[in-house]
Amino acid sequence: MDAQIAAPARREGTRLRLPPAVRSQQILDAALAVFAERGYSAARIDDIALRAGLSKGGLYAHFSSKDEVFEALLARALVAPQLGEPPSADLGAEALVDWLLDELYASFHRPELRAVLRLLVAEAERVPGMVARWRVTVIEPFLAAVGQLLARHVAGQRPNAVPSLLAREPWLALSPAVHALLMQLILPDDLLYPPERIRQAHRELLLLALARC
Repeated sequence: MDAQIAAPARREGTRLRLPPAVRSQQILDAALAVFAERGYSAARIDDIALRAGLSKGGLYAHFSSKDEVFEALLARALVAPQLGEPPSADLGAEALVDWLLDELYASFHRPELRAVLRLLVAEAERVPGMVARWRVTVIEPFLAAVGQLLARHVAGQRPNAVPSLLAREPWLALSPAVHALLMQLILPDDLLYPPERIRQAHRELLLLALARC
């Protein structure tokens, strides 16, 4: 379990009055820790409430069931990187790739994302609608944004160039980072490639692909 996601159990007597939005986030933090420790099936609402410093009734004031807590946790964690726009419209290939990788790896390195993906792999059959919505509302728009970004870059450098493979299939531009994230889910730390090696190889691959457009 990632140490950063662990949330210490609280006693009921120490509970503070918090705004509902803040309390909901606290419950989700507690749920992530409990799910990571026990798995979804073995986790109980009582366990989550205790970890959040609430009574069961206090938790039910925010979420109606364990499934609802789980779906809210997925919705919070499974968000695409905030790609936005590059700092300049005329970035060279190296600067553009470095900016894109900064955005991508900052998101993929979030401990919460790794923990929630582990849960999702184990529990995907429980929430098929959530998985489908995630692909439609998060993954596909992000891939489209990456494809458009790379297409604009190639068009700006070589106006008459045929659209590049990366622009047509933008998931390829993310593949090394996705592979690294998958390895983090299934391998112990001592068997992982160093992060700097992964990122450098990713950088070189993208630059090579853009140069061949």
